[in-house]
Amino acid sequence: MSKNVPLLEEVLKYKKENNLILSMPGNKSGIGFLRDDIGKEFVSNMGFLDITEVDPLDNLHCPEGVIKEAQELLAKTYGVKKAYFTVNGSSGGNLACIFDAFNEGDEVLVERNCHKSIYNGLILRKLKVKYIEPVIYEDKGLFLPPNEEKIYKAIEECDNPKGIILTYPNYFGISYDISKILVDLKKKGFKIIIDGAHGAHYGFSKKLPKSIVKFADYTVISAHKTLPSLTQGSYLLVNEDNNIEFYLRAFMTTSPSYLIMSSLDYGRYYLDNYSDKDYNNLIHLSEEWSVKINSLNKITILKEEDLPSNYNLDLSRYVITLDKEYSGHKLLDYFRSKKIQCEMSFASGVVLILSPFNIDKDFEKIYLAIEELDIEKLKDNHYQNYFDIIPEKIMEPYEVFDKKYEIVKIGDSVGKVAKESLIPYPPGIPLVCPGEVISKEAVSIIEDYINNKKTVIGIEDNYIKIIK
Repeated sequence: MSKNVPLLEEVLKYKKENNLILSMPGNKSGIGFLRDDIGKEFVSNMGFLDITEVDPLDNLHCPEGVIKEAQELLAKTYGVKKAYFTVNGSSGGNLACIFDAFNEGDEVLVERNCHKSIYNGLILRKLKVKYIEPVIYEDKGLFLPPNEEKIYKAIEECDNPKGIILTYPNYFGISYDISKILVDLKKKGFKIIIDGAHGAHYGFSKKLPKSIVKFADYTVISAHKTLPSLTQGSYLLVNEDNNIEFYLRAFMTTSPSYLIMSSLDYGRYYLDNYSDKDYNNLIHLSEEWSVKINSLNKITILKEEDLPSNYNLDLSRYVITLDKEYSGHKLLDYFRSKKIQCEMSFASGVVLILSPFNIDKDFEKIYLAIEELDIEKLKDNHYQNYFDIIPEKIMEPYEVFDKKYEIVKIGDSVGKVAKESLIPYPPGIPLVCPGEVISKEAVSIIEDYINNKKTVIGIEDNYIKIIK
């Protein structure tokens, strides 16, 4: 095939592979819009609906008509005071919330394994950061959201905290019951931002984890991750704010896509009309098939009872785990060879994002792939343990941003201050953040990753940037 339009051609080629999409987006490459007639009409005309702000279609940055009506319906669906469409993903929403909630120099608590856009916001807003350490769950090779003990320990170590930024749920679909904690923090005057990217569907079925949007000042959720909406489409849900609309206008394009906005409207409509029944059916199917798949005794699909107390699990996804001598990355490659697209892999497993649009034969395809799996081909002698070290912070991330740096070999970086985050993948948790001291233990972990040909973001050819 010629490469005159290389990206387009590769996307078309991927489409022709006819993979079972168990990754984002939540619309499952268009299938989710086939739920009813209005959805079918939308997807069949998608190429012809790329329209700009003409008279009857309103304006996202000054909504007075149909966009205002759609956003008011969204607020009603989630039970919040105000709701907004964001068309550059949750990243733009996270930045807007951080700027609206905090002033320069404020001290803020943040989960260490937060999204990159949160780190960017901390730097741009020039905030003082207190990291909340994750919980390492070595038994299953997972990291968990911080629990009550970790959150309050971090608060006690702060000087004058103004707020907190938490992720609910994490990338595995695991969350900790933080509703009582949030109520307490609001009484203490904390501003609360929830990055709820993976939980747009939470609370819309009794079989799903509960929604916590009513407890937060701001919740940003990626509709495109789990709902029938297009990629980059997210919701910003607000209960208390200062000038959030100004910051949204500042961080969003002035030419918002009507395709994305229309799909966000459909995603909300889907929740209102179909979510309870559809998710109940999905979870019934997923639980039924998980028993069959686990009975093959090759892999294990995580169950909520496998988690420590007060943690819950999104049953609309499969977190598949392996014994530690086997590789989750190799399992992802195996699924790909079977035309099953996973969401992600980690050291000892993979994540599959299911949806109400999956049918019985989709689960059968997963089952047959596992049945045919030669588990010995997934062996890997270089299992990477999760690390549990807390580096010393010398400077705030924003203070590091403009500092001059030099590039040194990893082995020569002990005792130096990191210019950029050092993130071993997996698990994707920063081992060292900007402004933190690189310890001997951190270097040992990094060298182990490199020797075993594993990825460490922030390292290039065994060299690292340090502050002069």
